Amino acid sequence: MGWSMTKPKRKKKRKQPLPSDEFRNLKGPKRENLITVRKSKGLTQTQLGKLAGCSAAMVSSLELGRANPSVEISMQLEMVLETTFFELFPDL
Repeated sequence: MGWSMTKPKRKKKRKQPLPSDEFRNLKGPKRENLITVRKSKGLTQTQLGKLAGCSAAMVSSLELGRANPSVEISMQLEMVLETTFFELFPDL
């Protein structure tokens, strides 16, 4: 017989993308200067983050252009990397 005691499976509704979703993964310009200076000093993202007082994820976000630095982080990066703000972040 075709009847059972289990619940019938529901079909999943396909979620319609919101207009704002298409801009969710938008990145800013990649900051090649920051990456070059960091690598020339022989630092990894984790090491630079510890020296600048932020996480490696924040350093990665800064390098990829997903985030802009706060005043405190930018000052620490200037001191650690011994360069100016405008050399590290020419797009700001």
